[in-house]
Formats: sequence, C-alpha cells, structure tokens
Amino acid sequence: MSDAQGREPFWKGLFADGDFGWVFRMRLGDAEAFFAPREDGGALLAEKRRWLEERPELCAAVAPEGGALVERLWERAVEWGHVPPPGQGERDLLHLARHWEPDVLVLDQETMSFAAACVCFPSSWSPEHAVGNSLHEVHEMVPQLNARIGEKIDSFLRQLQPGKAYCRENWGFTRSAERNYHPALHRPPLDGSVTIDELHLRVEQQLFTAIPGGVLMGIRIETCPLADLAVDPGIWHSVAEKIRTMPEDVATYKGLRTAREAMRREMRTIAPIGG
Repeated sequence: MSDAQGREPFWKGLFADGDFGWVFRMRLGDAEAFFAPREDGGALLAEKRRWLEERPELCAAVAPEGGALVERLWERAVEWGHVPPPGQGERDLLHLARHWEPDVLVLDQETMSFAAACVCFPSSWSPEHAVGNSLHEVHEMVPQLNARIGEKIDSFLRQLQPGKAYCRENWGFTRSAERNYHPALHRPPLDGSVTIDELHLRVEQQLFTAIPGGVLMGIRIETCPLADLAVDPGIWHSVAEKIRTMPEDVATYKGLRTAREAMRREMRTIAPIGG
C-alpha cells in the first residue's frame, strides 16, 4: 500500500476503530520541513497565485494589530530559506503567500484571536471572516467541539513554546478533488445522488509552532478518491462506521447529512463495510 517512494498513504492512521468523536491528539512535528518546498510544489504555488490574483478578498485578511506578527512570519520564512528576502514594500502577507506552499493562519498568543490568515484552499469555511475573532468564536461553528475539547486546545496553544512544533490531521469528504472549497465558490454538495466515482477523502494536514507573540498554523491539503481506501479492509470499515455514527449536527457541519446513506451504499459497491 506504499507509493513508488515507499511512503505510506497520507490517510494511514487517520481512522481509529470505534464511533465518531472529536479527539485532541497532537504529535511532535518539524515546522521547517512542513513549510519547505516539495517536489510537486510548483503546481500548488501556481494555483495559489491564481486565486490570490483572481479572488484575494476570499483568501487573505490581516487585523489592524496583526502587522507585527506578519513581520515575524517573514523573519521565520527567510530564516528557513524557503522564500527570497523581500524587497522594499514586499513584506506583506500576500507576497509571502505567493512563495510559501502551505496556507497559514496566525493567532495572537495573548488574546487568542486570529491576527492574520492567508488560506487559498479552505475546507468549506471563510478564512477572511476568522480574522479578528477569537479561537473560541471561530470554533463555535463546529458542533460540540468547544464543549468537548475547547479548553484543551486553548491551553495547548497558549503554552506552545518557540522551537516546538506539533501536527495533526482533520478529515472530511468532498464531491471532487478541488483544493479550494471556499463557500463562495458553491462547489457541488454531497447529497443522496453522489456516486463512488465522485467521492473524495479530503485531509487537512495541520502544523502548529510558536513565533514571538503568536502561534503559526500551517495547512496542507491532501485528497484522494475515497475508493483508494478500500485496499485496507480495516480502514474501509472504520470510515464507514465514522460516517454511520456521526451525530446529526456534526454531519450537517461536515456537509454530508443528506449523503450518509448514499455514501455507505456506494462504498459497498467497492468492498464490504459491515453494519
């Protein structure tokens, strides 16, 4: 099940046995490696630059107090050697985003509010509306999240120290492999007519690291046809169970409330799922 380079598929380890539930699980990461250019990064940057040119208002925003944190982002990116040193007047967030592959959000570590964001590939949310709001306010749209693990997330980010990095994944499903799922683009929704050929797994690979006065969050998007997961019967069954046991409000938030029966039906055309 490895690729040509011997790497495990990006979805391995995502789906533990059992019912759906919000979990707070972080592991040590490497911030410099996460933000470093990758072999396939050319196509990614080309698409980012296209969205930044065509619809910048959907991608980026900086709060009035966020300028200093954007400066520190530049310092970190140049220190790592990932971007060319900026010229006069080029130390803005949009210019950085044209050179840095991951999407970014910056949290003010004192107020726990979002000070800046440049997200060209959001997963059905509006990054420009997050800036200026607190972490708790942004997470209010996610059913049950604040009540179950909100305090753990807040405490973790407040205590994050420079030099440390942690990563996690957030998964969902879409009806295409498109990277940009901003609500304003009105991508085709998941519903009862969806077919297995349309179903895609979408994963946000997230990394968190401290910068002076703030927290940098990087996001990389990975997608694949959902049918690819059928090569591992255990994961295939676990995915089906997560879909079946997801609470109604969470299923609505994730955009698959009216598609769940169809998704499981379509999964059975590939391999048994049990249940």
